Amino acid sequence: MKSQNTGSSPVYEVEHYRALARLVWKRRRTVYRITGVASIVMLIYVFIMPQRYEAQVTVIPVPPESGKMGLSSLLAGGGNALPFMDIGSTLGLGGRPADLYVRVLKSRTVAESLIVHNNLASYFGVPEDQSYRYAIKPLQQLTDVEATKDGIINVTVKLSTGYFPTDNEIDSTKRLAADLANQYVYWLDRVNREKLITRAKVSRMFIEKEIERTQADLDSAYNRMVRYQEEHKALFVEKQLEAALQSAAQLKSQILKARVELGVRKKDFAASSPVVEELESQVEQLIAQYKALSSGADKLGDDFYIPFSEIPVVARDLANLLRRVKVLEQVIIYLNQQYYQDRVKEGRNTPTIQVLDEAIPPLMRSSPRRALWMILTVFFSTLFAVSYILLTDYFTSIKSRASTRPPESPPIEQQ
Repeated sequence: MKSQNTGSSPVYEVEHYRALARLVWKRRRTVYRITGVASIVMLIYVFIMPQRYEAQVTVIPVPPESGKMGLSSLLAGGGNALPFMDIGSTLGLGGRPADLYVRVLKSRTVAESLIVHNNLASYFGVPEDQSYRYAIKPLQQLTDVEATKDGIINVTVKLSTGYFPTDNEIDSTKRLAADLANQYVYWLDRVNREKLITRAKVSRMFIEKEIERTQADLDSAYNRMVRYQEEHKALFVEKQLEAALQSAAQLKSQILKARVELGVRKKDFAASSPVVEELESQVEQLIAQYKALSSGADKLGDDFYIPFSEIPVVARDLANLLRRVKVLEQVIIYLNQQYYQDRVKEGRNTPTIQVLDEAIPPLMRSSPRRALWMILTVFFSTLFAVSYILLTDYFTSIKSRASTRPPESPPIEQQ
């Protein structure tokens, strides 16, 4: 014989749900009253509660100046030297200009400037005997700053009115939200300019000292080269060497000719004849001149001949001295270029950001959304009313069953 459990059959469950539905429909007035009261209360509250308004400004950072790897860019941290190598952004450190500007916008410096300029301490309810810095956290909580992937920065300021807001209070809140959003951009640009000017000033002062030091080294190098040239009679080594070789070749040629003529004369004249003696004296003088040219002696009457044996050493030393001078000259030229660039940057007052969309007073409030609030109120109040009816009926049925249950008979005593 099969056991039948009517309590768990689908027919029983359907009848149970129908009974609950009939119960709720029977007490529908209770549902209407609870939902109506909750809706009226919420309707009154959404009209008197604070209203929030949002104003947003969109800015584009000015691209950094692309240029060569200059000294000023190295002093500045290399930000302008390699603009396409965004290493900080790749490592998640925020190396993009937009990420850096977001940090500036969220900084305490910008927040303090806004608070002092607009007297926001009293707006946020900071007592007069306390520091205005207590308003920094509320201001930062009401401000959203984000940078998109394409480098655009959005600054959103969200301000709320008080309870029972009037039209004047609503209008002033709208204007204040737009003003604060635009002032974020102003203070961002101002901080950037001050930092850039300070950085250019520090770079210029450093380059000034480097120019003075390098100029002193250049003067010293000039003096060393001049003294070396005077000591070794080396003005233009290549030209002097060329002239010395030509003179040596001429002397050698004259010596050979004189010896040939001397040999011919010795065949025609006696060894003691004046002609032979004159030719021998001439040969000796030519040989002495050749030796003097080779050894650098002053017998030639010319102080600018370098001995052949000393030419390699003199040429090497003079080349080292000349290279030192040329290097310092190029450094001076480069430092002067960087110096005037930093002077221009220090005196320049160009914007560091561009405003794409200026913040304007919002037309509509961002919250509360009254329709959504009313829909949620009706839904949850109805759910509460139905639950209240079912629970009260459940506890009432328990009490009724308990009251109709027959009393238990006392136990029979055993004798």
